[in-house]
Amino acid sequence: MLPIERPKAFNNCSASSPKRWWLILACLLALAGCNEESLYSMLDETQANEVQAALLREQIDARKVAAQDGEHWMVTVDRAAIPRAMAVLREQGLPRTRTTSIGQVFEKKGFVSSPLEERARYHYALSQELAGTLMEIDGVVSARVHVALPEAQVLDENQDSASVSVVMIQEPDVDLSPYETDIKAIVTDGIEGLDDVNRVTVKFFNRRESPPMPAPQQPDNTLTVDTWMVWSAAAGALGLCLLAAAITAWVRRPARVLAPSVVENRS
Repeated sequence: MLPIERPKAFNNCSASSPKRWWLILACLLALAGCNEESLYSMLDETQANEVQAALLREQIDARKVAAQDGEHWMVTVDRAAIPRAMAVLREQGLPRTRTTSIGQVFEKKGFVSSPLEERARYHYALSQELAGTLMEIDGVVSARVHVALPEAQVLDENQDSASVSVVMIQEPDVDLSPYETDIKAIVTDGIEGLDDVNRVTVKFFNRRESPPMPAPQQPDNTLTVDTWMVWSAAAGALGLCLLAAAITAWVRRPARVLAPSVVENRS
């Protein structure tokens, strides 16, 4: 009989070898991850958190994943949930557009700055200082102060007075309007050249209450799901079974018969 020799590569991936099961597991995980799609991929962490929170409130499974550049984030959802997820984000105006502050526009980068840059940085620092003071008041969610200082003219005796606009965002159940006079006094005394308290405008807005989380639904005998999700789940399960069967058949393929290496010579 001809001797049967099994290749060494086959012995390394035998039916009882752990490598075989690791290979099957890696393939199954890769196939399972292919059902997710990225909604947005160039978000900062705040935007990604807002998008993920909004989707989770609507019971849409969303994951926040770091982008490849290491500076941005992306949010992924199941492929079948993309239309509903986009409708939810469009309704809530997410992700919010990133704005650039005056401090970032006139960021000091060189040794010499123009008078316009110095003036813009002074306005920005002054508004931030006043906003930080107003944020210390109980019930304030956020405060924005916009300062308009007229450019000083040496020979002009009748210079325009400065003006300030203050926006106060309150907690949902808080009313700070009785403190409007006090807020105007704080701003007037904190800005040089602002002598008229009537040049200060204060507007109050309440932050909208967060919607309550939906209560967990009690299981019942009737299960209503989207037809597309059913077909997607069935196709995914079928694909996993076919992949597992193909890998098993490849591992258990019959051994190759090799010709004998030594032939006996008849005398």
